[in-house]
Amino acid sequence: KIPNALWANLIQQRLSNVDCIKQGWILEGFPENQEQAWMLQSTGIFPRHVDIVLLERSGGKRLDPLTQVPNHVFLVDVFHTTFNWPSDPLVQQRLVKPEDLSEQEVSKKLLEYHRNFPEIFHIYQKVLKSINADQPSVDV
Repeated sequence: KIPNALWANLIQQRLSNVDCIKQGWILEGFPENQEQAWMLQSTGIFPRHVDIVLLERSGGKRLDPLTQVPNHVFLVDVFHTTFNWPSDPLVQQRLVKPEDLSEQEVSKKLLEYHRNFPEIFHIYQKVLKSINADQPSVDV
């Protein structure tokens, strides 16, 4: 388990890179609680929009292990079985389901999300957007 302050610092460092500044960014699964939200703000990260997406969508998430940079949790190609499937058959064959996405783990995260949502909502209520994530990522 990574301490919240370290997560916030790593995210802050990554978001200061040119690609994030020019193209924008999306955080998935962070912040998960009020402390993490405050940690992001303390590092100067203030999202323009906060989109609460149910974790059920995560069941189709797949990662390409060949694109993952060693010791770098932020750089890996992410695909989805329904919304973002690669056209290259070689890429399709090597995709893996993230280890933390078992049905039990997703249920645990969903329960934790529902427990922490009121605190996170309070922090981000002025920028919170409700987005239907059950559609292709380009539309989201």
